[in-house]
Amino acid sequence: MKLFKEIYKLIKKYENIVIARHIGADPDALGSQFALKGVIQENFPDKKIYAVGSTASKFRFMGSLDKPDNLDLSNTLLIVLDTPDKKRIDGIEDLEEYASIVKIDHHPFVEEYANIEYIEECSSASQLVFKFILENKLKMNTKIAENIYLGIVGDTDRFLHDYTTNETIELVSKLLQMTNINFTSLYSKLYSRPLNE
Repeated sequence: MKLFKEIYKLIKKYENIVIARHIGADPDALGSQFALKGVIQENFPDKKIYAVGSTASKFRFMGSLDKPDNLDLSNTLLIVLDTPDKKRIDGIEDLEEYASIVKIDHHPFVEEYANIEYIEECSSASQLVFKFILENKLKMNTKIAENIYLGIVGDTDRFLHDYTTNETIELVSKLLQMTNINFTSLYSKLYSRPLNE
């Protein structure tokens, strides 16, 4: 896929990469964000990768967010996931100051704000991140796979919604074959709540 190759070239080019997503983070926003951060770190260990935005305490088990200081935005790539319009981007104030911006989103188009916009209406942003990983033959560890799975499960409500397509099921099957993650244990983390809730 041409756009995935172009995004990969930008990732290779920049030493500093910030990954953002929408306000009011849900499992797909966080799953895609942490999975993309993890896969870039796994394949380019010398790069500085920052996942930004407000914390969501009930999903803390998925990963931790970063607060980059004194980052030269003119030499930084910004990747925004799961966010169709710029007013909903969490943790980014100076959009115009980034050297280059990539949008990867599964919602219907709302607004153009990136240099490269990959938009494909499907189950989740996590599904698109996994397609990006496969397209570029990137190495992936268990934590990355778990976050992709949680993101897809979160946005499809455990594959209940009609935007769960054959491709979604095939990709999840491939994910499980490749990584052998214990997906049943992930459900208890995703749906557990403290007694006061």
